Amino acid sequence: MSFQPINTDQRKSRFNRLTIWPSVYGEDIELSAPWPGRYMIEPPNKRWTNAYDAEARASRMSFLVGDGLLPGPPQDRRIWPGQIGQNRTTWRGGNRTTWIDEVHQQDAQVWDGQFDVEKRASFLTRSPNRWSDGFEIGEKEKERYREPLTQAQIAQADSALPFLVRWMENDPANPLMFPVAKKWINAMILAFAVFMVSVAASGFSQGTTDIKSEFNVGQTAALLITSVYVLGFAVGALVLSPLSEVYGRRDLYVWTFLGFVVFTGAISLAQSVTVILLFRFLGGLAGSFTQAVAPAVIADIFTAQERGFVLSIFTLAGLMGQMMGPITCGFLDAAFGWRSLPVLIIGASFPIWVALTFTFPETYAPTLLKRRAEKLTAITGKLHIVDGMQEAKTIATQLRVGALRPWVILIYEPIVTLLSLFLSVVQGTLFLLFAAYPIVFQQVRGWPQGVASLPFLAIALGIVLSLVYVAAVDQQRYAKVVEKNNGFAPPEARLPPAMLGSVALPIGLFWFAWTNDPSVYWLVSVSAGVFFGFGMVLLYMSLTNYLVDAYLGYAASALAASTVLRSIAGAVFPLFTNSMYDSLGIHWASSVPGFLSVLFIPSLIAFYKYGHIIRSKTRFGQEAAKIAAVMEGK
Repeated sequence: MSFQPINTDQRKSRFNRLTIWPSVYGEDIELSAPWPGRYMIEPPNKRWTNAYDAEARASRMSFLVGDGLLPGPPQDRRIWPGQIGQNRTTWRGGNRTTWIDEVHQQDAQVWDGQFDVEKRASFLTRSPNRWSDGFEIGEKEKERYREPLTQAQIAQADSALPFLVRWMENDPANPLMFPVAKKWINAMILAFAVFMVSVAASGFSQGTTDIKSEFNVGQTAALLITSVYVLGFAVGALVLSPLSEVYGRRDLYVWTFLGFVVFTGAISLAQSVTVILLFRFLGGLAGSFTQAVAPAVIADIFTAQERGFVLSIFTLAGLMGQMMGPITCGFLDAAFGWRSLPVLIIGASFPIWVALTFTFPETYAPTLLKRRAEKLTAITGKLHIVDGMQEAKTIATQLRVGALRPWVILIYEPIVTLLSLFLSVVQGTLFLLFAAYPIVFQQVRGWPQGVASLPFLAIALGIVLSLVYVAAVDQQRYAKVVEKNNGFAPPEARLPPAMLGSVALPIGLFWFAWTNDPSVYWLVSVSAGVFFGFGMVLLYMSLTNYLVDAYLGYAASALAASTVLRSIAGAVFPLFTNSMYDSLGIHWASSVPGFLSVLFIPSLIAFYKYGHIIRSKTRFGQEAAKIAAVMEGK
């Protein structure tokens, strides 16, 4: 083996050519090098601005922080490849890399180690000033290597250190390198799965009257059939979603969606409300994985420049599923009874599960690289590890972070708490309308079932208009802000759409509240839903982007906290809808969520003006600011 010394410029150029997973920086921010800081030649110039990309970015950035429930103590922020976000001052494994071409993998054509070996501090044979260009080692190590190493010492050290496994350039096994057709086929399969899970969430609200009659139960018990499903979403966000980073995406997707199909189908055979409630909860729990992890899967297979349009389709699929559920199931229940609802859902969902089973690949890069490393270790007899993953994630670790850190963030971060509560009111109002529209349009106006659900089309129109507004108007506004701030807009620049949505939402709610009397022409009342749908989506997208930009590596936990609170609100609000309408009447009862939404408008204005100050005084906000400084090359 040859061990020719290399100079500092050579070493830096080699580091800058590294392609390492995960690389949030290299994909979501245009950089001259995948890791900013010490080895970066030029500063970053532009941050990716797509508004639909928030949840995908959150999943990509979760590796930036450790596994503690609270941010760790201050540490050296100089970033080494494979060390980002880890509380380490040395880099385990050095820089030795084995590149394996999938085409030749079965022939075990492994490089013999004659390249890049000299990059290791342990192989340097010159005086300690050789470490002045960036290797962090102690005085004892410098003294140890003050004299040139013998070939025997070099060979012994060489065999002790593991080989690092990374993606090769244009690696066909890399999900980002999948053929375009394969990417889109699997994305559309997931979009249909998200759509059906959303249909199941809202569609069963149309079977309330029949279930009350058949099982002789009260209104609250019948409404629980919708509520427990949404509670399953809350539990799934804390328990199931984190497991994808232990077991990968494919197996969990296949098995959880099968659970959703089976549990939903079993409802059609249920002979008691208790059994229905149990299967609805389990169906929501299983279906939660489909919606929660879909953005992460899109981030696995599409680059940041491609993800925006794909994720806009997913946003539309989830929201339209909730709107089409009551309409479709309303007509179906009127014609065939409530047991036809689960039959419809499993009839449409089972083919999706078959397609998932036979076509959906593993997309989580650490899982794929781990399998490659294990295979290489078995073939060569030499230890191979995944670069950037020195410690395997365990179920206990993931559950601790996934299930507990969201609650910790809610305690320590007033921004996350207030915005999550605001989004909870929005989500709760949407599910309240699933119970309120039948009261207003079916009971008060006397419309037949099915027809009484058609006003949800107005909300759907508002949703579409909001997505068009974000793509055509707000994206351009935000891009100008990014350019004005030298490529790094402050998180508060994400809030203007939320401020617009916070005005449109109560306008729609009060409009509906005071025009829903039968004496008013029906189109006047129905059209209020356009404002509600428009404001709802603007608030959701804007505040989600704000949380991601503000908390970076902790954004996934912040979004999980928001998801849990929103799911709880979606479960609780429908339960008191009937009693509220009975007590207050259709006008004042419909006004209550409008008053609740108005309460949060001042918080948006305060966060827009003083959000950076508030975050500078909180634990997670301070840690996110340090990460942002690294990302900006400061």
